[in-house]
Amino acid sequence: MNDVGKLININQSKGLPRKYKFKQFIRWFTLLLGTAAIVYALWVIFAKLNADSPKFFKFAPFAILFLALNSVLKNFFTLNSILFTKDAISFHFLGKKSTKILWKNLKKMEFSDDKRKHIILRYSDGSSEKEFSFSIAFPNMLEIVNSIAEMCPDLEYDEFMQNVIINDKEKKAYQKKLKSEE
Repeated sequence: MNDVGKLININQSKGLPRKYKFKQFIRWFTLLLGTAAIVYALWVIFAKLNADSPKFFKFAPFAILFLALNSVLKNFFTLNSILFTKDAISFHFLGKKSTKILWKNLKKMEFSDDKRKHIILRYSDGSSEKEFSFSIAFPNMLEIVNSIAEMCPDLEYDEFMQNVIINDKEKKAYQKKLKSEE
């Protein structure tokens, strides 16, 4: 129940603007290590391999290159930070354009339970309907979805998100519990 208290009125208690970031040390370390592995694999392929090299030594640099490139691209193009302001929510990436969604344009938040689990935000952008999705593996996900719910009280939710978002009944029960403890 104590965790519920941290999620109630989160935008008021933590303030705006507020930023959530993926752990930068891990992100940059992975990018640097992956880049170094790519450079090493390319060096081995072009400088060390020849027709007489064993098959394993011909295969290994390509496997390293594939795995390192996959890791670098994932870290470069996945969500890096989320910024909450009074007017909008912004999603920032290292390697692609940021996405900014005004609170008044948000229509629905839902959970997608496919291979990679993620949250889908549906919103209107002028005359068209758009959607933006982000992984639930992002740090502080409960705070993020409850902050979105708090900023958009008329937002629609799917069944899963209705169970995740702190509703008015839970808020009242928590406040009642606090009063009884005093």
